[in-house]
Amino acid sequence: MATITWSEMMSVGVPALDADHKTLIGLINNLHRSVGDEEEYATLGSVLQALEEYADHHFAREERVMAACRYPSAETHARMHRRLTQQVRDLRAAYDADRTAVRAKQCLDFLHKWLIEHICSTDMDYRAWVIGHADAASAAGTAALSDQRSSANLDWKTLKVLVVDDNQNFCQVMRTILEGVGVGDIRVAADLAAARAALQGKSVDVVITDWHVGRESGLELVAWLRRQADLAHLPVLMLSGHERVANRDVALNAGADDFMEKPISARGLLICLARLMRKGREA
Repeated sequence: MATITWSEMMSVGVPALDADHKTLIGLINNLHRSVGDEEEYATLGSVLQALEEYADHHFAREERVMAACRYPSAETHARMHRRLTQQVRDLRAAYDADRTAVRAKQCLDFLHKWLIEHICSTDMDYRAWVIGHADAASAAGTAALSDQRSSANLDWKTLKVLVVDDNQNFCQVMRTILEGVGVGDIRVAADLAAARAALQGKSVDVVITDWHVGRESGLELVAWLRRQADLAHLPVLMLSGHERVANRDVALNAGADDFMEKPISARGLLICLARLMRKGREA
């Protein structure tokens, strides 16, 4: 099954909704690329969690738009949203109960069908009602995946992020989540040498590093950063798919500013980054 490429034919006429659809397509493509990967289960968990969060976020946004435009089939559309959301939640529940019980390939048929039916068919029914409607764009902008208070005064488009992880599929998941809120400057390093090179002499606002980067440790990168006069202030978020949450203390004591376990929550990631950036501005 091939990856999906966004086309303007998929546009529903509201930029915010189109952006959501592009993110959903990106997450499904991330899932496609993870099939057979040695860390497939970790990537799958993050994608399923992000899909659930983005589905809730997107459907809420879409329903606000339909209400603002008084779309006559809004309730029928909302019932479809609830059914699709429950299907994604069921996949997440099965994964949470037994990570080996759900494979990426099993999810793809459902997700492709969902995408094609929802974006390319059902959503096109309301397109004529929202194009050119002054209240549609305003309604679309009232729903936010990240906590609005923590994101206040944060311009995601100007944020510069370095992701340090040797799992390229997981890096793509991170890229999809960050691009979904408008982050345009996302750099990726697969080892500590590449991370140091990406940091030296270049402007970066926040570093997200895995605990295990190949045979190296993200803790070493944190320690190196804290020794550099011009980089010691950089906020660092440590991720781990192997250690217990109790090791949050190990990461924080090593100099990391925060810690998250994989599979990650897209919403949790964005709230954490917003908090770190706000903290950095207040320091």
